Amino acid sequence: MTEKDTREMQAALAKPFAPEDLEWRLQNTIEESMRGMAVPYVTNRAIQNRLDEVCGPENWYNEFKPWHSNGKKDAQLCGIAIYFEGKGFITKWDGAEDSDIEPIKGGLSDSMKRAAYQWGIGRVLYSLDTVWVDIERRGRSYIIKASERKKLDDAYLNALKKLGLEPAAASGIQSLLMPKTAPEQKAAGDKQPSSAPVQDQRSGGTAQQSAEPQNRSAQQKPQAGSKKQEHTAEPTGKTVPFRNTAQAMPEEDIYTVLAAKVQGGMSGSNTLVNLETPEKKQTYAYVRGIRPELTPGTQLSHVRLTTRKQDTVVFCVLESYEVYQQGQQAA
Repeated sequence: MTEKDTREMQAALAKPFAPEDLEWRLQNTIEESMRGMAVPYVTNRAIQNRLDEVCGPENWYNEFKPWHSNGKKDAQLCGIAIYFEGKGFITKWDGAEDSDIEPIKGGLSDSMKRAAYQWGIGRVLYSLDTVWVDIERRGRSYIIKASERKKLDDAYLNALKKLGLEPAAASGIQSLLMPKTAPEQKAAGDKQPSSAPVQDQRSGGTAQQSAEPQNRSAQQKPQAGSKKQEHTAEPTGKTVPFRNTAQAMPEEDIYTVLAAKVQGGMSGSNTLVNLETPEKKQTYAYVRGIRPELTPGTQLSHVRLTTRKQDTVVFCVLESYEVYQQGQQAA
């Protein structure tokens, strides 16, 4: 690797992240005024994506070691090693104390963030001015109010503008989990292009999806007195098995799997699913465990999605669903 290549790699690693790839935590709080000082961090998923993109998945790795104990908390060391041609792997280390919640997992996560800063990843965050936000109580501690997220994003983007920097495209997990409009969907009132033929679940034939928004609204109008869509009795987190029924599922109840990826973690494996909603929007959701039935093109009915929040990160969870088989429609 030449000196120029090294400088280009350093610049690519240090490129500012998109606001969606940041998480914000409280460093100090003032209980009397319910205000707190927020500091930004890069998500570990965004760090991993950045290393994959710049170095290549095969040219870097991380390593963890237990660190000292100060009598109250243990700590973790993380080293991020990057391969340089002619020099081999070069490792830079940093550490962090275990956190109060999920201590070891928190220590590992924070130590990796700090090791990434050693390589310039997210180092620009140290250039930000202090940002004070409204807070609210959560149990014995405080969290940043959700309404403050835009303020934090704006403060970050304004800081980059003053430095003459542009953020990279969003790549971390938070940006993926927030529902977004599918690229082909247009604003209400615009004429939408006709989509590919889809299987008509009522007649067994094929039909073109309507290009007029008002026609789709008519299809989605629920029947008076119907309670078919209530699923509150289903147990949380359980995948409901195939239902043998001769009645066709209503069109508005069908979700389509676009992609699914198994991800390992400290507490086991989860599957990140990209779904197309009945409104033709895309959303990402987590479901616990490995789900081989969630392959691209699979249709789901009786889908139950919930939104959860950890610190300032909002994500969706696929609590329950049924795999819809088109052969089950009415004769």
